[in-house]
Amino acid sequence: MIQYTLAMKLLYVTESVPNRDPELGDGSSMIPYEVILHLPPGVAVTLLTFSGPVPVPAEIRNRCDTVYELAPREELSAFARSMGGLTGLGKHRRSTPSARAAAARLSASRDATLIHGPHALFLSHCVTGPLVLQTVDPWSIRAGMDTAIARTFRPAYRLREQLAARAERQLPPRARLLTVGAQDAAAWSATLGRPVTSIPNGTAVATGPRRERKAPVVCFAGSLNYAPNVDSATVLVNRIAPLVWRKVPDARFVIAGRRPTPAVQALAGPRVDILANVPSILDVFQGADVAVFPDEHGVGIRNSVLEALAAGLPVVATPVAARELPAHPLLAVRDSQDTLVREVVEHLTAPKQPPGPSHGAAGTAAAGAVRTWDTVAGEYLAEVRAAVAGSSPAGELTRTNRQP
Repeated sequence: MIQYTLAMKLLYVTESVPNRDPELGDGSSMIPYEVILHLPPGVAVTLLTFSGPVPVPAEIRNRCDTVYELAPREELSAFARSMGGLTGLGKHRRSTPSARAAAARLSASRDATLIHGPHALFLSHCVTGPLVLQTVDPWSIRAGMDTAIARTFRPAYRLREQLAARAERQLPPRARLLTVGAQDAAAWSATLGRPVTSIPNGTAVATGPRRERKAPVVCFAGSLNYAPNVDSATVLVNRIAPLVWRKVPDARFVIAGRRPTPAVQALAGPRVDILANVPSILDVFQGADVAVFPDEHGVGIRNSVLEALAAGLPVVATPVAARELPAHPLLAVRDSQDTLVREVVEHLTAPKQPPGPSHGAAGTAAAGAVRTWDTVAGEYLAEVRAAVAGSSPAGELTRTNRQP
């Protein structure tokens, strides 16, 4: 009799080293870091990645059977090959002969390949066997956002958007396509005329004791070198804060995140703190009364909003910042500046609760609503297994997973 086991040999290709570095990591590097650590032990992971400023964390090396780090191409050479970035600077930094050869060789001896990140999707044309592609945010959609907010060189941005869409239409038909956001999945599926599945990110349950504060605190968190977040921080300080100060003159605004640009650093003032590369964003949330996200642009799901809610912190957000998020007892979505300011002021002037694990019953309920990384890793594994089953003649697992 043939028995099927849950064992699997998985080649996991990532565009950058999976990590949670507070300064040099990002939302894309976070996903494979968490997925690898939360995959069941029966999945033997071979990691193929590209070296950069963050070394492979020890916990990732320990979890993987083997780790291969490839050197990316020099940036100047990649810039020239990508026609000044039009065809993807990140892609051409990684598109080396050694990367293509390694992907082909390693995929041939694995049950399936999972490629993570838009800058690594070109390797889908090199690998053999069952294939899953996680683009995070489809590059054509992100390029479209860049076109919309560009103040100069808009024709060049439009051309980059069109070239990205053409490359995505050429992805292998056998590949199962993934995004993080459901709206991105629907839009991408309509454009490509093929199925796309969304797998939203997980969030750790991060409630903890709330710290006493001498003055009311409003916080904002995100990658502060990402253009939409730079715009949001600027809106918060220059447009939202002055209106809040009319009602709550002693309110402090804390803007926290990795690698703040000079434009963000210039927002600092007597009542505005810029916190760069904080080791734990939970510390920021525990020291605040409310988190505010006045986003005007963005794609995908806002991780910082999820993290604030998981920490039991009330959140006031624009519809753009709250995109794709279900109703939540701590989330107030406001579609105008006046209503957003009014909601923030209400949180700052409400009677203060004693320090505790969360903001009352709503904060306690928030922890139960958290989507865990165990769940997320299980959904990734289900997609990989579906790719394996779909590639087998009988729609079953491949022979390497069969035991007599």
